[in-house]
Amino acid sequence: MKLKVIAGCCAAALLLSACASNPQLDKPASPSEAAAHTLYVRDDFSSESIEARFFSTETGAQTTVPLKKIAEAKSYNTWSCDADPALYDRVVLTSDGESSVELAFNDYVSGWYLSSFKTVPFTYDDPWIEPKFETKLFDYEDDQKPVYIWTPSDYDANAAEPYSVIYMTDGQNLFSPSATHAGCWGVADSVTSMMKLSSNKAIVVGIDDGTSNRDSELTPNLGSSVVDSYNGGTGKYFSDFVVNTVVPYIEENYNVAPDPAHNAVCGSSSGGIECFYIGMEHPEKFGTIGALSPAFALYDTATWESYLGEKSFGDDSPFVYLYCGNSEADSLEQFLMEGAQAMPDTLKKLGYPEDKLVFKRCDTALHDESYWRAVFPDFLKYAFPK
Repeated sequence: MKLKVIAGCCAAALLLSACASNPQLDKPASPSEAAAHTLYVRDDFSSESIEARFFSTETGAQTTVPLKKIAEAKSYNTWSCDADPALYDRVVLTSDGESSVELAFNDYVSGWYLSSFKTVPFTYDDPWIEPKFETKLFDYEDDQKPVYIWTPSDYDANAAEPYSVIYMTDGQNLFSPSATHAGCWGVADSVTSMMKLSSNKAIVVGIDDGTSNRDSELTPNLGSSVVDSYNGGTGKYFSDFVVNTVVPYIEENYNVAPDPAHNAVCGSSSGGIECFYIGMEHPEKFGTIGALSPAFALYDTATWESYLGEKSFGDDSPFVYLYCGNSEADSLEQFLMEGAQAMPDTLKKLGYPEDKLVFKRCDTALHDESYWRAVFPDFLKYAFPK
């Protein structure tokens, strides 16, 4: 398979949220619909109409279809339509003239909830109940670092088949909208949706980075940075903490698989470069790297070639999922696009397996949790394919 360098275009933002369980959402597809996937939309705006523009970030193919209202409730209406995830991987929803951001579409995504809150996939749970997670404190430098551990509501510690694990940076922004000012990724909602629609099972482990030291601890020291304030980063210490402290604790206390095929590391911005570094340093542990809007641009191409040139790449190399926005309204995201766009060529030049790389872009996306939240289900599809 060739390296996929993929471009997409996002529409203007529309705030969305998770949706509640409804038996009507579980209707089986008829034989004639076997290739299609039903996308549900819960809408609390009392929209007169909703349409979906499905498109492929790889081929450019697209189609626009109207949604059909299938149920009405006191606080929201439910709409649906069908599309083939083999043909399209993105959808933009337009409700009464207001268009959403570019949303992931695949057979791990049940649907989206249109409200005045956020953008997260269906969870089949009460949309107003925040996911529960545990908090564990670990010694870190001269302080303690919180680590947040989310398990599915039906987590079974004694199940014969162990769970996969997604280790993520910026744990303070992953689960609870009320706990962060930056915006929530809604990862519990995305993983719950994946589990509903596939045999994959996963827990999420988020490492807190909500301190003034974030830039340093999430920047590996690879040489001289093009931004002076990022020189001397302590990313190796953070990487060692994840691999030598957090991972052993999770594997000892939770029913999880230790092999790299069941372990991923994912983050955005500084967290994106750090997760890339962790995965490259420990391919024996992590089979997938998710680097969204990664801060690769902190180092020039020569520095990356020097660092990566010391690695040996082959069939056991991690799968690398790269994503970045390129909005003219966001100079930071445009700066990061330069590094994200260059990384696939750097890796290919050094012999990285081309079928282990994918790069996706959204030309109007901002450097913001709402965009990373919208594409996270796309990352899941690559990390844990059916």
